[in-house]
Amino acid sequence: MGTITIVGLGPGAVGHLSLETMGLLQNCAQVILRTAVHPTVAELEKQNVKFTSCDDLYEKAASFEEVYDSVVERVLAAAQNGDVVYAVPGSPLVAEKTVGLIRSGAREQQVSLRVLPGMSFFELLCNRLGVDPQ
Repeated sequence: MGTITIVGLGPGAVGHLSLETMGLLQNCAQVILRTAVHPTVAELEKQNVKFTSCDDLYEKAASFEEVYDSVVERVLAAAQNGDVVYAVPGSPLVAEKTVGLIRSGAREQQVSLRVLPGMSFFELLCNRLGVDPQ
């Protein structure tokens, strides 16, 4: 059984990814993107990052809840075959329903899990607006 590492793809530009996140994406045999509809994906492809996305699940499901449940099943099943990097848009710690569900599922199945912080859309918005979110 592998470890699930959840990372964020940041708010858009590939330069917002941490070096640790990029290294994990480049070196993990199982990379699952919640969606490939994100600006950093073009750079990941240029860097020869091999990944699958969960976009097909959005097309098949009748609700977001069904999508989220299917994403969780896919990620947990992949962990049965080794380490997995699961990447979400923005930060995994901001408004990502699948992250909480994967955390619960990993705990139930005794799968090792770690979550790496990433830049969210919120930081970029605050910067552009010149706002300190005290």
